[in-house]
Amino acid sequence: MDHVYIETSSDDAGKAVGSRLREARIARSYSLEDLALATGLTEAEISAIEVGTSIDALHIERIEHALC
Repeated sequence: MDHVYIETSSDDAGKAVGSRLREARIARSYSLEDLALATGLTEAEISAIEVGTSIDALHIERIEHALC
């Protein structure tokens, strides 16, 4: 998966990143629970990123690494 670059000043950017990560998770048949176990994040943290309410760059990086 390509690295995701984030523009923190835009809510739309956060939603776009989250949507892309969610699509990648689903394409790899990962549930939220699977990805939480693989990243050490909680399901709530991952869900917040996927819906665009969180754009924590370190969490996004951990998710990217787990999905590669």
